[in-house]
Amino acid sequence: MTLMPEKETEKRLVVLFVIVLACVAVIVGRLWYLQLARGEHYARLADGNRMRQLRLLPPRGEIRDRNGQVLVRSKSAFTVSVVPGGLPANDDSVMELLGSLLGLTRGELAEAIEKGQGFPYEPVRIQRDVAPETVIAIEENRFNLPGIFIEEEPVREYLHGSLAAHVLGYLGVISASELQEYGSTYRGSDLVGKSGIERTYERLLRGEIGALTVEVNALSRPIRTVNVLEPVPGHNITLTIDARLQRVAEEAFLEHIQTLDDNPGTQTGAVLVMNPKTGEILVMASVPSYDPEVLNDQSRRNEYYSALISDPRLPLFNRATQALYGPGSTFKPITALAILEEGVIGPKDRFNATGVSQYGIRDWVINMGLAPFGQINLNDALAVSSNHYFAEHGTKVGIDRLSAYMEALGFGQPTGLQLYPPEASGIVPSREWKRSAFRDRPSSEQAWYPTDTEQISIGQGFHQMTLLQLAQAYAAIANRGKVYTPQIVKEIEAPDGSVVFRAEPQLAREIELKDSTWDALLEALRAPITHPRGTARNVMGDFPIPIAGKTGTWEVVGSISNGLFVGFAPAQDPEVLVAVIVEKGGGGSSTATPIARKILDAYFGLDQSGEEE
Repeated sequence: MTLMPEKETEKRLVVLFVIVLACVAVIVGRLWYLQLARGEHYARLADGNRMRQLRLLPPRGEIRDRNGQVLVRSKSAFTVSVVPGGLPANDDSVMELLGSLLGLTRGELAEAIEKGQGFPYEPVRIQRDVAPETVIAIEENRFNLPGIFIEEEPVREYLHGSLAAHVLGYLGVISASELQEYGSTYRGSDLVGKSGIERTYERLLRGEIGALTVEVNALSRPIRTVNVLEPVPGHNITLTIDARLQRVAEEAFLEHIQTLDDNPGTQTGAVLVMNPKTGEILVMASVPSYDPEVLNDQSRRNEYYSALISDPRLPLFNRATQALYGPGSTFKPITALAILEEGVIGPKDRFNATGVSQYGIRDWVINMGLAPFGQINLNDALAVSSNHYFAEHGTKVGIDRLSAYMEALGFGQPTGLQLYPPEASGIVPSREWKRSAFRDRPSSEQAWYPTDTEQISIGQGFHQMTLLQLAQAYAAIANRGKVYTPQIVKEIEAPDGSVVFRAEPQLAREIELKDSTWDALLEALRAPITHPRGTARNVMGDFPIPIAGKTGTWEVVGSISNGLFVGFAPAQDPEVLVAVIVEKGGGGSSTATPIARKILDAYFGLDQSGEEE
């Protein structure tokens, strides 16, 4: 047997030693990398496997009416959540079982879980306000549902159905743009306000998020609470809205349109009631409405929302602040204001209303084959709503001055009301406006003509305004020129009970006119109610409190006219103003005015039908 030379043996031992040393170095290096360089990272992953940090959502603040009646609150309910990082890989059985228990498709589940991307060990809320029997079913299948959590969280509760829905608003799953806007305390499965007060005051209503850290077992089932950071509830908001009067207004509208001759019950429209001295809105109703409670119910939400957005009557659309209307004869007091201030004709001066103006505007009595009004003054003209009177004298004022008065009264610009969606601005017609609006047409169509001014003067021209703007203009008349910013929030209360905001009247501007102008105009606005031929006399004539107001009919080409009424009471010291529009209702005296009467009856306690049982 030949022995290996000693030097060869030593050489091999050195090689072996180097190999062993290299292996040890790799192992030590790897341990250093795992334990020191990346130790914190892997510790977090390990904690992610056994620790779960659950976001504790605070109860949203209450929304109350001006008298403290709770309209919206939060209640405790069960929520089913999924921890994406706790789901088994390449195993669809968990999703199939969860979908069958919740009544959701694989696609709906996948979409909900996708919103939690970026936070693999944070629960993603899949379904809220889950029925107790569903919770029991999930718990019974806990072994087969790793990564599934049952949390108890606050959910929104709308206590009065569709009452004041456009004011209150509703909640929905946060969008990508909203997620970016609201910041890091929100997650992709959170609910946020989508409209109304819920959206306008989202941050205040929401409160501050808390956290619950729990240790879980292999089935992602909590076994120990590690730490709790309690959430802070949202602020409570008290509105200027009077819930009782709001209910009266909504019911009066719905009941009255059932009595109309043309397609009864299908009419849409809006109602506004406000205190002209402060700008406080007591009623804001838009018809048709919707039920925020159903939108809050995930099992019915999608179908209901689809029905709302496909409804041609646009139930989600706030007609009080977003819809643009022609004012009809409710604009004539504004023309009267301009006529008086410009000295075109005195309030007691007589004018021979033959029924047909210089450029063809006709009085309604002429269209009906009746005798013309003849010798009338301003009071008579407003009482009988003479087109001839206001067309003739409005043209003498001229469009330039008429436009200036419209702008002073607040038309063509937002009123400043803080409510989402933002209010529409409308149109103040002028020479410049027409030139721009008709710039793609021949120059002859861009020019302003006296016949245009006549149409504007009687409320049938190019002007477009919201019901809120029209109400604010009448409030300015009632206040002899003072224009207050409309308000819908009366008070905001912090979680500790302290008041952090209390509304005060905000004078937006003041229109300086002669005292004689205000005196004559306020007197003339009584005529539609008190004059023997007043357009509102049949409905308002026996009201025991003096009312100032005007009916209006906006003629819609190819369709039924819109009916309007705007009025305030008591006439000389007003505390309430009512504005009503009924789309496709016909004349204002027969459609809008009866609704306004029921509201005034309820406000002054003359009709107890509006009382709650």
